[in-house]
Amino acid sequence: QATPLSTKAEDGPQLNAGQRALAQMRAERQGKKDEELRRIAEIRDMDLQVKEEAAAIPERVAQRMGKRMLPFVGIPLFGGMGAFVGFWYFATYKDVEFEPIVVAGSTIALLAISLLGITYSVLSASWDDDRDGSGLGIDEFQKNVGSISEGVKRSRENQLLRERMAGLPEEEIEAAIRELDMREAREEKRKETLKEKMEKELR
Repeated sequence: QATPLSTKAEDGPQLNAGQRALAQMRAERQGKKDEELRRIAEIRDMDLQVKEEAAAIPERVAQRMGKRMLPFVGIPLFGGMGAFVGFWYFATYKDVEFEPIVVAGSTIALLAISLLGITYSVLSASWDDDRDGSGLGIDEFQKNVGSISEGVKRSRENQLLRERMAGLPEEEIEAAIRELDMREAREEKRKETLKEKMEKELR
C-alpha cells in the first residue's frame, strides 16, 4: 500500500528570513567557486590532451577547404592576372590607353578578393567531418564565425584563470578539485538514494 510523501522538512530546524538569505548567499558563493574549479579542471584536461595529441585538421575537412579555394580564390586570382594582361594588350596592340589608377585599382581589387576568398573558403567549409555542408557555405560560415568568436571569448576567460592558477600551488589546486569531485559524487549518491526512496514509497 502506498504511503503519502511527507511535506515537512526533516533535516533541521526552520530558518528565518535572514538565515535563509545568508544561506542562499553562501550557496551562490560556493557555486561560483565550484564552477571556477570545474573550468580549471577542464583547462588542465585540455592542456593534457593537447600534449598527448597533436592538433590537426581532419583530412575530409581539409579537402573541402581545398575544393572551395578553386572558385573563391582561383577565379579572382586569374581574373586579376587576366585584367593586367588585357590592359597591356589594349595599350600595346590597340593603342588604347587606360589611367594607371584604373589598371592598378582593378588588378589590386581582384587580388584582394582572391585573398578574402582564402578566408571564406576556410570558414565556409563544414568543420564537421561527417557533414559535407551547402554549396555556398553561408550557414557554415555563420556557424564557424560564431564558434571562433565563442572560442576567443573563452580563451580570454581561460587566460584569466591561468593567471590565477599560476599563483597557486599545484597541490592546492589538485586538492580542491578532488574535494569538488567527492562532493559532487556524494550529491549524486544522495539524489539516487532519494529517488530510490520515493520510488519505494510510491509502490
